Amino acid sequence: MDALLRSYLDLARHLDPLQHPDEAPADVAARLGRFDVPWLTAQLAALRSIANAIEDLEDLASRDDEVDRTMLLDTVRGDIARLHALIEGESADPVLPLRHAVAALDALLGEDFDAGRAAALAARLGELPEMLSLVREELRPAPAFLVAAASLALAELDERLDLAAERLEDTTVVTAAREALDAHSSWLLDGNRVGGEMGLGEEAVLARLALLNNEPLGLKGTLRTLELRRAGAERALLTAAADLGYPEDWPAALEALPELSPLDPFERLDGWLDEWERAGSVYITLGLAVPDAEPGPAPAVEDRATLAVWAMRARARAMFEAARAQQERPVRRLLVAPGVRRGWSRAVVALLRHTTLLDAPEHLLAAAWLALLDAVAAETDL
Repeated sequence: MDALLRSYLDLARHLDPLQHPDEAPADVAARLGRFDVPWLTAQLAALRSIANAIEDLEDLASRDDEVDRTMLLDTVRGDIARLHALIEGESADPVLPLRHAVAALDALLGEDFDAGRAAALAARLGELPEMLSLVREELRPAPAFLVAAASLALAELDERLDLAAERLEDTTVVTAAREALDAHSSWLLDGNRVGGEMGLGEEAVLARLALLNNEPLGLKGTLRTLELRRAGAERALLTAAADLGYPEDWPAALEALPELSPLDPFERLDGWLDEWERAGSVYITLGLAVPDAEPGPAPAVEDRATLAVWAMRARARAMFEAARAQQERPVRRLLVAPGVRRGWSRAVVALLRHTTLLDAPEHLLAAAWLALLDAVAAETDL
């Protein structure tokens, strides 16, 4: 099992160096992913071989081993379905490589920038021209909305190059990367690029549904659970809005949140730190183990209530990550099933309904709104 896990992690980190960062080799931070179809096809074949080997495992010693095999197999199958959709879809996705590049640079441009991160940043920038060149070998058209989104992602990537130029002593790689962005922009804006159908395509959807069918509740049960979650969030929105003087009109209450719970833009960062500490102290009173951790970047919100709810969720995620890191079994320590982090955050925030963190209707409104967004997103995915 451990050997198959190592094989999978090595392959997955070549596909996306940002995936499964825990206990990753140091050189992973110096790499970018690749998105050219021939290379992805080869990786898909390798993933299928790993999945077959996992399925063939016999004589598992314990129920824990069976659970670990299921976790690993479902993770590999999820990657297989994702790659298959990228490769076999009738339309291309020009946004994905650019979003990946932005995230890869963001991971190295934080406040903890040092010599090691500078070297990794230069290495990733050095790989960017070739990555984009291989993407431009794509012959499939892309829907107009994806082309427009890719143009926005290019602008974001250009901003990251400006930041990189400020951090690196030798900006040769930045200059080469900027030239690559110019070439990519010209290719992207070619009128012949636009076309194709929106969405995954029927085959990819069926493959994902087949994966979901492995869940204990099945498709209909999962959908019903999501419908109930959405209905609960909507009821909570109506209740909080009514308490704030907006009966039957929660959208108006949301629009009024910046006035009901004001947040000075110049105090947002300090407010984020305050809410982070406040959330941690309340979790401690509930008897939960709260690790020492940095809060991460402050979300771009306009009211204090929403900032507080994001801090509650961020604290919950930090608690989850700390608990996961203490797992002795490698599969459970290194792999996280899709949705588990959000599910954990929702569960922990639900414990706060009768605490000082959620004692005001504006906080309940913000929490219900974020819960509704999660529920609708999950239901739409299904």
